[in-house]
Amino acid sequence: MPELPLNYVFEPLRFWDRAKAYGSCAGGRRFAVAHQTPGTTITGQTSFVATTPTFLIRQASAEHRVVLSNFALCQAGTAAGDLIHILVAIDTSDRYSSGGTLITPQATAAPSSLAAGFTFRYNPTASSAGGGTRYLYEWTQAVYSGGIFNPDMHDGVLIGFTGSILVYTWAATTAPTWVIGGFDVMEDE
Repeated sequence: MPELPLNYVFEPLRFWDRAKAYGSCAGGRRFAVAHQTPGTTITGQTSFVATTPTFLIRQASAEHRVVLSNFALCQAGTAAGDLIHILVAIDTSDRYSSGGTLITPQATAAPSSLAAGFTFRYNPTASSAGGGTRYLYEWTQAVYSGGIFNPDMHDGVLIGFTGSILVYTWAATTAPTWVIGGFDVMEDE
């Protein structure tokens, strides 16, 4: 297949199932979020609390909407104490309050020098859920070392120019521990 120019936007017959995703990569607006120190573990929580997401993608005010395409979490380290819960939520407001560890999103197109307009943190404190909060998906996963949780969001979780995507992970008694396999995030035009 011939290379497409960086200004490629949409060609539905060529890439029917992922045209938007491919276009965002070719245009330099697709980002991967993984810890830049491979093997670093991140611990979730022991119960669901709306102000303690494990992962938070946020925009205070940006020029592009943010689309979560998919993500992968790999169980590692100390085994969780019970069945693991994973919950994805969106909010129309910027829910970031304080703390957490910042991870810089990396452009997935090698020639791209664009920086992401959104930020990504793990284990931050979020503000309380409000009227713009929507809980979209909740899954459970059995506890086993090396288990991978990898939902495909089909490029369908989107926040506007201001907003938050929150991913909560918890298990009773002992919190789950993860290695980030990667969050695949694109900025829409």
